[in-house]
Amino acid sequence: MLENKKFVEWANENIVVVIGHTQTDHPTEVEDAKGKKVTGCPLYKGMTCEQHRAIPGQCGNPGEGMPEVKSTNMMPNSWLVSPSGEVTKIEGADQQSGGKIEELVAEIQKAAGKHLSYKKYSKYLGSFEASDAALRGDKLKDAIKELAKVEKDAKKLPEGMKAEVTKRFDAINAKAVEALEAIKAGDAAVGVKAANKLKTVVGKRFKRGYLPVVDQIKAWLKEAKAAAK
Repeated sequence: MLENKKFVEWANENIVVVIGHTQTDHPTEVEDAKGKKVTGCPLYKGMTCEQHRAIPGQCGNPGEGMPEVKSTNMMPNSWLVSPSGEVTKIEGADQQSGGKIEELVAEIQKAAGKHLSYKKYSKYLGSFEASDAALRGDKLKDAIKELAKVEKDAKKLPEGMKAEVTKRFDAINAKAVEALEAIKAGDAAVGVKAANKLKTVVGKRFKRGYLPVVDQIKAWLKEAKAAAK
């Protein structure tokens, strides 16, 4: 199965593959790009032999909150573990059928609800990281721009991803509120100009609407202008 390029491409986009193999009858080194021998497994690229030998024991004795997968003496043993932790054994010849495994995964994905391909998930994570970095640097416009790249797909997102968007939406709003409070604490005449600038920066409309701080800025500007008359 791991030599089936079509299946490997599909697996990289749709599932996380975990391999447990306790045998010690194969080399534990591979050659790097320069031809130098380095630690690695020639059977399972990207893993060390120490790692794939440890996995069966870890699956049979999982950490707290993790699903238990018990191996038998028959080989191979294959399972699918759903996002909710339900374990389904793949029977007999189905273990060697990429098409059948894809069918079983499709059933699990349908039952689990909305899901993302790895490509989309990675893209969204990149936007989250960029948004977080911009917010730490007080670059509200950039933080909003990056978050909007994910938030625009709100209808397609799983609930967990929606929660991550909301967390950042709230964090950006809180940072903007801090900026508004600093403006209000200063000179009113100078503050009006600064508040208008802040409104321009945070005034991008998300799919869910504007940041709540936008209305707060508008209300303060109205008060400040009325007081100046």
